[in-house]
Amino acid sequence: MGLRTSVLLVLLASSPGLTFAKATLPIVASHHQDVMIASASLTDHARSDPYANDARPRSIMVSGFYPTTQCRRKKIKPYMPPVTASFMDTKFGAYGLPNGSFQSLSLETCMPPAKRGGCSKDLPVVLFSGALATSRHLYNAILQNIAATGYVVLSIDHPYDADMVEFPDGTIVTGVDIESDAEIELALNTRVADIEFVSKQMKNASAIKELLPGYAGAKNAPKMAVIGHSLGGAAAASAMMSITSLKGGVNLDGSMFGSVLTTGFNSPFMLMGHENKTQETDPSWKTIWPNLTGWKKEFEVKHSAHYSFSDLPLVISALGLDGKLPAQVGELLGSIEGRRMTGLTTTYVAAFLDMVLKGGKEGAFAKAGGRFTEVEEVA
Repeated sequence: MGLRTSVLLVLLASSPGLTFAKATLPIVASHHQDVMIASASLTDHARSDPYANDARPRSIMVSGFYPTTQCRRKKIKPYMPPVTASFMDTKFGAYGLPNGSFQSLSLETCMPPAKRGGCSKDLPVVLFSGALATSRHLYNAILQNIAATGYVVLSIDHPYDADMVEFPDGTIVTGVDIESDAEIELALNTRVADIEFVSKQMKNASAIKELLPGYAGAKNAPKMAVIGHSLGGAAAASAMMSITSLKGGVNLDGSMFGSVLTTGFNSPFMLMGHENKTQETDPSWKTIWPNLTGWKKEFEVKHSAHYSFSDLPLVISALGLDGKLPAQVGELLGSIEGRRMTGLTTTYVAAFLDMVLKGGKEGAFAKAGGRFTEVEEVA
């Protein structure tokens, strides 16, 4: 996870001098609404931060993506907040990626409406947790695409676990080393607690107002699902076991850990792995499979790699870097063009969410397979 990122940086080092213009990452979902984006710091006063040495309450950063039928005015929003973008530019630039790469990126979003109510009521909610040592912002485009298909998406940064978290007051929390089994277990348990805390905030009017301006709120408790990439996928599985409000979950390319492997659960769950990541190559997937007693599917995406399930392939395409990076980059990003990979991930995740949260049909997966021949149904 963190090692893979380091390898990617080294590979990029051999491509100095590349330049590009500013780019807006697109919504590629086949049917979509406009999306508003906001972010907020949320503090769980009932829980101490296990990584702090002063018993301070756990504070996290969350981004909210939510579709709107009342786009008052389009707005070009920076892909990342400025300090985070600078951090990423320095991190990647030290290995040869042109300075200003992440600062040059943006997303097209909407200004919040003057009055609350621009977002449809009673939309299902999707919680997202990303890879270890990876900022939540490196998934902004994929999550905007998922939101555009009709979901409120809440993306969580887990401080000290993510490589860098920027808070509105200027506080910066950088990542710690997480390598041993005990450290991974702590990170996993902390993520699950963060996910549960965020799920409960959908009943908190003040949190909703800050995180989802323009959202009128739901009349009833919203239906919820959880998605995770890498360690976030492991957290999604563990959250399914312990958080009863979750109706379904998706693990994108994550090995799993802990008691969930043998305990399992009976809610719908989808596994999607990169090429050669299946039950036959990942013991945790093989162990948990018979203990998933509800609806389940496993997919393998040919020509993809671990970070294909982030925004990085789309970023490289948008910046005009396709074919200009070392061939070894494919070991981490795969060879599927960025727009297509984003569309593929969005389509399969939305098919799952539609089935679990909106009463959609399982046949949507077969239809998606007709469009994306890279995807093989394994089980």
